[in-house]
Amino acid sequence: MRLLLSTVTLALLLVSCGDSDAPAQSGTAPGQDAEAANPDQPDDAPLTSKSQTLTRESESCPDDPCSKVDLQWLTFPEDAPLTRTLESTLLEQLSNGADDGASSFAAVADGFLSDAREAAEVESMGWELNSKVSLLGERAGLVTLQLDSYEITGGAHGMPVVQLLNWDRREQRRATLQDVLQPGQEDAFWKAAAEVHQQWLANDIEADKDFRDTWPFLQTGDFHITDQGVALLYNVYSIAPYAMGQPELTVPWNKLDGLIRERYLP
Repeated sequence: MRLLLSTVTLALLLVSCGDSDAPAQSGTAPGQDAEAANPDQPDDAPLTSKSQTLTRESESCPDDPCSKVDLQWLTFPEDAPLTRTLESTLLEQLSNGADDGASSFAAVADGFLSDAREAAEVESMGWELNSKVSLLGERAGLVTLQLDSYEITGGAHGMPVVQLLNWDRREQRRATLQDVLQPGQEDAFWKAAAEVHQQWLANDIEADKDFRDTWPFLQTGDFHITDQGVALLYNVYSIAPYAMGQPELTVPWNKLDGLIRERYLP
């Protein structure tokens, strides 16, 4: 039976119905390359994308236990490297970070439903797996995508997971927070982020000492440059309990003076 790994890496997949042999809809199938990226395409040209979907359901649907898979992601016809990076990143997320993760979205769906069939022998609750990819925006050629997934395999609640993918259209590669910061400013940035976290604890949620001791500040690689500053996104059980969802902390521009590369400044 499928075992959930660490809660920070658990996948967020969306449930659906369909023939298990049906192909992915609307465009390039998972695992296949999109059209080669156009080297003449300027990085400030609008980024075009196509929505892809794949749905599956167990043979027991619509009766209980009915298990479903509903996956949605994006492909980029003019940026094949971004398409490949997004697909591989989301597949890893849906596979809970396992080293032997699925090689295609169809394999993810079929494997999940296979595990659900085994579980149905001992429990009456259907399983669900969902995913969705959203384009958050673009700044100075840096595209930010949000990868959401949700998985429920019994228990009190399902497990949501979120991940942000920043893609540098100029250099055709994934960008990290270190790429956005001025050289040698990582410590200064995280000091500013920790101050924002303390303000969040004191003003936004009025956290007591027990909360502060249980949920200390952590660094994260999930970031998004916005008009307000650099937003940091956290999964459930990272810096707060499940009931508080996925916290977001924004380090404002007035705390980022000299820390961010000029290219990304407002």
